[in-house]
Amino acid sequence: MRDQAADHTTASGLELLDVTDEPTGPVTAVLADAGSVAAHAVPRVPGAVLLIIVPEGPVTPELWNLALEHGARAVLQLPSQSSALLSHLAQAARPLTRALMLGVVGGCGGAGASSLAARLARAAQTHGDVLMVDADPLGGGLDLLVEAPEASGIGWQDVATVDASDGEALRQALPVVDGVRLLVAGAGPGPDGPLLQRALQAVEAGGGTVVVDLAPSLVPAASPLLDQLLVVVPCTDHAVRAAARRLREWSLPAGQAAVAIRRRGDLTPSEVASDLQLPPAMSFRDSPAGAVPLLDVRRRGADRACRQFLADLLPEAEEPPRGGQRR
Repeated sequence: MRDQAADHTTASGLELLDVTDEPTGPVTAVLADAGSVAAHAVPRVPGAVLLIIVPEGPVTPELWNLALEHGARAVLQLPSQSSALLSHLAQAARPLTRALMLGVVGGCGGAGASSLAARLARAAQTHGDVLMVDADPLGGGLDLLVEAPEASGIGWQDVATVDASDGEALRQALPVVDGVRLLVAGAGPGPDGPLLQRALQAVEAGGGTVVVDLAPSLVPAASPLLDQLLVVVPCTDHAVRAAARRLREWSLPAGQAAVAIRRRGDLTPSEVASDLQLPPAMSFRDSPAGAVPLLDVRRRGADRACRQFLADLLPEAEEPPRGGQRR
């Protein structure tokens, strides 16, 4: 396995070091075998991609769980997945700016996650390029929610073979609505877990901000690539109980999830955050009826909450103009 790893790193323009070697430059990727992962002997290197390589054969559920716990990018069988390993290493070798990856998911049905995702994307425009990903195959579609005009560009049905080396081409081929690139399904099928992972791996190297509107079932697939997951929860006992069940099912890494509190219901925002044992990312009231996310930017409500949230994460930038402008 070590000889194969050495061949792949050399082919990617990298140097393979043993764990006891002193690196002379930045460590961009960590390769580990199943035994190291099981023994929790994998070095944690900030900013480095963790890849787990294993021989051919079944991958046990225990190893998958450990890979998730360690935040691994992929579990790859050699030699059959040599091309995938080369792709991951080639991406790690390129000195590209990584995007801020933000996931948004409803803690219960009807929480308003898609609307918040669109408002978060609009707020992120003042900090650089923005890409919004519709990863809710059973939702109504972000393009309809933001009343996007019909535009040329590709969607999920066109990116079935995307990999980590296709990021720039993928970004440039997407339709742009109000300055935000959209990856949506339109009338076609949305992504499954593996396709979503490949697409996020492809676009994360392009910098800017990527906002992912997630179906609950796709949270485990996206989680290893997210910087933060915002769980949208209204202020009701029913919503809090549903969110707690989803959080237990997802088994997220510590510190990844925060709650975005929709102030509709009898509970206070502090009670919602306390009951879920999550830090509050923001709290907001509903926008006026008829307001279109992404197009209609408001000074208050969810738009203001999103601007403040991003101001805490990203460098300061000018506030967007009032009102909407469709381009």
